Amino acid sequence: MFYNTVLDVFIGLIFVFLLYSLLATILQEFIATRFSLRGRMLQKALRRMLEDGDNNASKYGVVNYFIEAKENISRFLKPIREGENLIKEFYNHPSIKYLGEGKLFKKPNYLHAHNFSQTIIHLLRGPDYDGRSQNESELIKKELENPNTIINPETLSQLKLLFADARQDSYVFKHKLEEWFEETMERTAGWYKKQTQVVLIFIGFSLAWAFNVDTIAISKILMKDKKVREQMVELAVSKQKEYGSILDSVRTTVIRKEIKDSNGTTITIDSIVKSKPSVDFLDSVKNNLMKDAKDVQGILGLSGIPDEADSMQCLKSVEALDAAIAKETNATSRKRLGSLRQKIYYSCLKEGKVRSPYQTSDFLKIIGWLITALAISLGAPFWFDLLNKLVKMRESGPKAGASTSGSNKTATTPVKDNSNKDIRG
Repeated sequence: MFYNTVLDVFIGLIFVFLLYSLLATILQEFIATRFSLRGRMLQKALRRMLEDGDNNASKYGVVNYFIEAKENISRFLKPIREGENLIKEFYNHPSIKYLGEGKLFKKPNYLHAHNFSQTIIHLLRGPDYDGRSQNESELIKKELENPNTIINPETLSQLKLLFADARQDSYVFKHKLEEWFEETMERTAGWYKKQTQVVLIFIGFSLAWAFNVDTIAISKILMKDKKVREQMVELAVSKQKEYGSILDSVRTTVIRKEIKDSNGTTITIDSIVKSKPSVDFLDSVKNNLMKDAKDVQGILGLSGIPDEADSMQCLKSVEALDAAIAKETNATSRKRLGSLRQKIYYSCLKEGKVRSPYQTSDFLKIIGWLITALAISLGAPFWFDLLNKLVKMRESGPKAGASTSGSNKTATTPVKDNSNKDIRG
């Protein structure tokens, strides 16, 4: 009995994590699309390849963390700076420029290796190459040895090494450039994974606050309330296939990377972006998940954002007090009304967050939200796989009353002697 209870508690809790992880994944995809996070990550990778960058690292690791954060914010606002000429020429080249979606998203979200190598060779050999009388390898060599080249020293050194490894053959050099690009893209997938996890933590905490997804309180509710526990397990089992289908449709970079790597195939930005689901589909899935989230709230008795009627009533009360304060001329009365307004305002904000007797401490509630945020950052695939295993374990585990029926059967079995007579009397 205790075994089944603990298992059901875990199933209910993991289902909550799966639901909000899926919702966070959908929201993360919206953010990635709106702010072109994949394109920006590709741009960061190309900038690392084609520009020397700043060498202003500190000997203290913590300081470097803040330097990196500041750099990322700065680069988000202005990706290409003055003096970064090669990356600028690279993105302005027709073979790259016209891969962008349009005026809003000018930079491409992904590149094939041959796009990269071809563009670099075009830039090195110059616009005057006619493909007939001129030797392409000689033109590349001339540019690499040009003292007035726009290429920064460290990048120039790397290109010279690759050209030397290619025995100064432009065809082999092209393949060397493609290998360099592929190696960088492998690491870029890891960078994007870390960035996605950071975004998911922020989204996760926002969802935990908005829907009051307090892991500590939910654990208490599931342990103590049998009816809630049964409803949550029933919901988890009924939603398994549906959430599995959603997960297959909205697989993000991290999931695609794990699948590709397990088969021994190298992931590239190309495969990342081609896996993007449509915005309309994401919106539809988001609405369904929001409905499920409200159902879970109702079962657990943990309210999040107050409903529209309560919110409108709060808004009317606050607006009425604002009007009264504006008309009041007496300073003491204005102060009293202002204090009342503040109390009503904060009580409205707090209304949806403290309704459960299982949430007795604001500190523990915040800790519960943080645990939820960290759980969400692990990703929906992790929780989906774990939920599947626990549901199978529950279905194949001991059933309630099995041992009792077995013992009763043993007790009622006749014990007979050699002449087939019952010897129990």
